[in-house]
Amino acid sequence: MLYSNYHKSWNKFMTDDIKRELNVIETHIGDNYTPAKENILKFLEMNLSDIKVVILGQDPYPQEGVATGRCFEVGTLSSWQDPFRQVSLRNIVRALYKSYNDELLKYSEIKKLMVNNKFNILEPNKLFKNWEEQGVLLLNTYFTCEVGKPGSHKDLWEKFSIKLIEYISSENKNIKWFLWGSEAIKTEKHILGGNLYKSRHPMMCSEKYEDDFLKNQCFRDTKGEINWLGR
Repeated sequence: MLYSNYHKSWNKFMTDDIKRELNVIETHIGDNYTPAKENILKFLEMNLSDIKVVILGQDPYPQEGVATGRCFEVGTLSSWQDPFRQVSLRNIVRALYKSYNDELLKYSEIKKLMVNNKFNILEPNKLFKNWEEQGVLLLNTYFTCEVGKPGSHKDLWEKFSIKLIEYISSENKNIKWFLWGSEAIKTEKHILGGNLYKSRHPMMCSEKYEDDFLKNQCFRDTKGEINWLGR
């Protein structure tokens, strides 16, 4: 079952109709999907009233064993010095560095600063959980995909996702929404309250884009509420 545990703040959302919908989704996602079943809707354990920021991405990393249920977290990564292929996460670190130091550097340059303790950011296997504990909901627009096939479960999750976003934004109107990428931005019409920060997906970074991810002020504007470095 996809929804075995959830915080009481989700009670009004978790109606019999929603549960039936989730049961139908579960029968259609098959066996070859990511993330692991117990992590797909793990965010429902959060207290909705404590959420300050929602980061909304697209769908999970399609590589087996990488997605964790938290958008953009790389589950196989324990040190920033380890190699990893997810460009999105490297650019998130670049945006964080820029927000705290007013300088845009390459990820390779930031790694060297980490070694010399000139940029102190929590390890990647702890950072996203730390954000969550501070009130950041790390949400995918679509909650699973077939391993190796990004976007493969979009149609399965679309209706559920819309209902979820409407519920979150109607129950907690003080949330800052970080909409990263076209799929996330499409949900804007279903967000019923809160402040929106929109940009291209973190994977798509270039100075030529007006809505470039690295130009976004989302981290800078919320530093007073969230310690994005986790330290």
